[in-house]
Amino acid sequence: MDRSPGNRTARPLATIRLTSRVAIAWLAVSVVGFFVSAYAFGHVLAVARGRPLEPIVIAPPSPTGTVLWLLASGVLVALVVVLHETIHGFAMARFGNAPRFGIGVSHFLLPYAYAETEGTNYTRTQLIVVLLAPLALITAGGVALVAIYPTPLLLVVLAANVAGSVGDVWIAAALCRYPADVRVSGLPDGEQGFGVYPPPDRPIEFDPGSSLLSSVTAGAVGTLTLLVTALFGIVILSLAFGSGTVVIGDPDGRWFLVRHELRTHGRGALLEVGTPLVLAITLAGAIFWAIVTELRRRAA
Repeated sequence: MDRSPGNRTARPLATIRLTSRVAIAWLAVSVVGFFVSAYAFGHVLAVARGRPLEPIVIAPPSPTGTVLWLLASGVLVALVVVLHETIHGFAMARFGNAPRFGIGVSHFLLPYAYAETEGTNYTRTQLIVVLLAPLALITAGGVALVAIYPTPLLLVVLAANVAGSVGDVWIAAALCRYPADVRVSGLPDGEQGFGVYPPPDRPIEFDPGSSLLSSVTAGAVGTLTLLVTALFGIVILSLAFGSGTVVIGDPDGRWFLVRHELRTHGRGALLEVGTPLVLAITLAGAIFWAIVTELRRRAA
């Protein structure tokens, strides 16, 4: 996350605030984003290893293996957090003042690391670059590294970076609704969020395409989060009150969503996901939300 306190005195055109409701949504999307991105990067790992990803074998490791895995994952995730914020800092310094770094907890819910500058304001495009640079660079470098050294540990690192970038992507998507020549800076008095300010001596000209992109992105993320949460809940309920086997759709047919089956020896399970149907549902949700947003805009 990035916070950039500004000193602007003009009335903002709009504000983007990190409220408790937004913090809860970020937390939910971050958890889902971790598993969805780990699955996506898993396909890259499978290609690098020259074998199919699915069905995914979910098997608990030995106690010693679990401890070593957690330690290695924790160290790598800590390193990627430092790298993430360092990239934010370099991008901030490129467009403004030198940043300072820290950690915090938003609304007692969402722990985060941050880079911030004092008195800097950015153009919309500059701040979008600052926000998305760590996600783009770490993902690109990580995928290249997976191709060279295919290990599941890298999946944890890449997925953690995606999960930690949820707030950055959310703010960038919100900024896409506004013209490129607006200025953006942090809210005063330490309040978490950004103020969007109109350009001096020029009328605001909104780009319908940018607003549509923002709505489609929000709809896609929301739909995918709800879908994955629902499927996860169904599997958990089946494990708690049933056989643990969940099959939605025909695994050998066109309309297939998910298959979760316990292994015959009782250790672990097999998981298979109908990616085409998941993407189709996500796209439908994105289109639906874009239509709803446009109708609400016209009604207002």
